[in-house]
Amino acid sequence: MHIRLLLFFTLSLICGSGVTYGNTISYLHKDIAFTDISSPQHQWSPFSKHIYEGFDNGVYWFKIECLASDEDQILTIPESHITKAKLYLDNIEIHKQDLSRYVTFKIPSSAKKETYYLWVDCMFEARIPISLIGEDEHYHDHEQFDIIIIGIYLGIVLCILLINLFSFFSFGNIIYIQYIFMVIGMSVNAFYKDGLPVLFMGFNDHLELLLNSILAISAVFFTNSYLRLDGEQAFLRRAAIGVVAMAVVLNITYQITGSFLIFTIVEVLHLVTLDINWIIGVLRWKKSWEAKLFTLAYGFPLIMAHDYYISPHFGIILFNLPLYFYKIGSIFEMILFSWAIMYQAKKIAKENISINQKLMDYASQLKELNKDSDNKELGIQELVNTYNFTLKEIAILKDVGLGKSNKNIASEHFISENTVKYHIKNILHKFEVKNKKEAMDKFLGKQEASFSTAES
Repeated sequence: MHIRLLLFFTLSLICGSGVTYGNTISYLHKDIAFTDISSPQHQWSPFSKHIYEGFDNGVYWFKIECLASDEDQILTIPESHITKAKLYLDNIEIHKQDLSRYVTFKIPSSAKKETYYLWVDCMFEARIPISLIGEDEHYHDHEQFDIIIIGIYLGIVLCILLINLFSFFSFGNIIYIQYIFMVIGMSVNAFYKDGLPVLFMGFNDHLELLLNSILAISAVFFTNSYLRLDGEQAFLRRAAIGVVAMAVVLNITYQITGSFLIFTIVEVLHLVTLDINWIIGVLRWKKSWEAKLFTLAYGFPLIMAHDYYISPHFGIILFNLPLYFYKIGSIFEMILFSWAIMYQAKKIAKENISINQKLMDYASQLKELNKDSDNKELGIQELVNTYNFTLKEIAILKDVGLGKSNKNIASEHFISENTVKYHIKNILHKFEVKNKKEAMDKFLGKQEASFSTAES
């Protein structure tokens, strides 16, 4: 059994879904009635591997000439977008198999050659893989292997979700919730492509875009939090927000109209959003190890996503790899990011403890320095004359040194928190420093210098 599963895994990687076992298949891209299908005027084209024609969708007919066989065969179309299909033999329609992930028909054994006609209506992109294999061993082995892979994947995803949820309650960092939604976005895409909605919730042609939007929206928030973007790459950050907002509006339009063109535009916008986030990581490559890890972990499944969600719409074959590769890439990303977020959270917690201690020390030093009124006046005078500080900026700088939060400072000065942030930004600019700690170091240095001058 294990050997057969291994063989089918290898076969899936090499041959994809075009297994026909000696049967001849040809196709006709024309919306005609079944009664006209056998007309000699139609020119049938040989079907080699699968149809991959992008926007050239609509109705396709397939003529399947099955050799005599003493084994029942299974004809399946392993594509989640294909839901409308009919199979005919001698003017009789053969019903689909129940409880199947994809459109599936059973072709009974026959002592003679039989010709079947398969009608397929492509509502989305024209991507039609066809598999015709023996039922007794091959089909069930193949399904068993796929179910094992799906189970392993979903089990790993569940573990990742629980780890991040537990970490959120432990550390209280919102980035864990943001990444939970990102993991959900990645996994539900694979859930959809595996044809599982048919089994668990009934198929909905409008479902996929709603699922994909989870990933695009959560990725914007996660990228901003994980890379701790603060002013840098502001244009790209705004661009990502703008693109994903446009995708949401068009997604609503698609839910109303069902237009495949709008569907494709929304898919492109989703991937453009993910691309922009990745570009931000590339641009910050040299600034932190988080950016390096983000670029590598985020990049591999992103490449696979282009292969699965964009190239088929335009009839472009990039890699045409099985869904296993997307799952492997997403698992790699999930494990790497989960570890990185936990490490980053612990690091930030340690930094916060250190900063709080520094602020307490600063508060103590400021109280001592402010005991001398002459020294206080000298320090203020230098800040005004040398650095062009306003009295409001000096007051806020001292409040920062006393460890007060932006909210408390805003309340005491009867201004908004955004105004406090604006003053702090000006303080950092005038002192030519990067953060509050460096600003307080410089401020204390000026105060101590003024104190020495006053003493002399």
